[in-house]
Amino acid sequence: MKVLAINLPQFHEIEENNEWWGKGFTEWTNIKKENKFSDKLRPYNDNYYDMLDKQTLEWQCDLATQYGIDGFCYYHYWFEGKKLLEKPVENLLKWKDIKQNFCFYWANHSWKRSWQGKSEILVEQTYGDETSWREHFDYLLPFFQDERYIKIDNKPIFIIFDPVFDEKDSIIEFFNKMAIENGFDGVFFVETINILSKIQKVSNKADAIYVREPSYSENQYIYDKKHIAERAINKVFRVINNKIKIKQLVTTYNGNKLRKNAEKAYDMLPPNNKYIYGGYTMWDNTYRHNERGYKITKPTAKMFQKHFAYILQKNEENTGITIINAWNEWCEGMILEPDADNGYFFLENIKKVIAEQNSGK
Repeated sequence: MKVLAINLPQFHEIEENNEWWGKGFTEWTNIKKENKFSDKLRPYNDNYYDMLDKQTLEWQCDLATQYGIDGFCYYHYWFEGKKLLEKPVENLLKWKDIKQNFCFYWANHSWKRSWQGKSEILVEQTYGDETSWREHFDYLLPFFQDERYIKIDNKPIFIIFDPVFDEKDSIIEFFNKMAIENGFDGVFFVETINILSKIQKVSNKADAIYVREPSYSENQYIYDKKHIAERAINKVFRVINNKIKIKQLVTTYNGNKLRKNAEKAYDMLPPNNKYIYGGYTMWDNTYRHNERGYKITKPTAKMFQKHFAYILQKNEENTGITIINAWNEWCEGMILEPDADNGYFFLENIKKVIAEQNSGK
């Protein structure tokens, strides 16, 4: 079994974010600003780290290892040769003494000014042709060749966020060809679904299918006919909130209910032994979207342990991989890192479940 966590590298300044959002912008900027819709989420001991600092990557690696996280899936932002937020992982490649296992999660979507409720495109995702694909693979190759890069059957794992684009099969074929030429047995491609309908868009060339949470269970819960009344109430609350901005009226889903509903939601997936059932902590994206955001409440320790044990077992029967969303998505309220209110709650419960499963309980 491999237990991985998604890692967001937006905890350092880049020129583009300074231009789009203001000088000095990092993920911490939205956490620190006033948020009238949520309690103040803050890092434990005010650890507002910078991911260009080697000590930060060492701390993250040591903490993850201590609590049973085998490695990180770093978001990878590649737009036909243009890179964003690439420096932390490029530094990791140089810092061989940090024993941090990792792989890439290609966030292949355009960047928009959606945090402000606008559709303005900041960087558009395009896919190009074989020349662009070769440039992309050549960039990835030194990472793939690193002994810390996570591989399955001599195939480096490469996760794709959005499975819906015309060039996908051709890119998969090209990357596999290039990987074999460079001594691998191909690339272990993982495609993401966050709603049941997207299962139809997954390529038969994919090695695995990541069922991304909480999006998948949340979508199945929302569109379940049994929850029509709840959806209607949430919609009314959202309309009211947009007008008078009352904190309590931000749409909120119960984290225990969503987890209870997950097993039913998973049963709706067509039979396949390639699934990676995702874990998650909680959710609150009002730090980015204000009244347009929503929340999923923190589960009880009992429910979190039960559900995490369930997906570990499901994954052991499938791909042997579990992906948790996320290590440090602070502005979506999805964090394994300790925070001022919850401390080490999620890490401690993960460690407990892993220890129990390893002991055969």
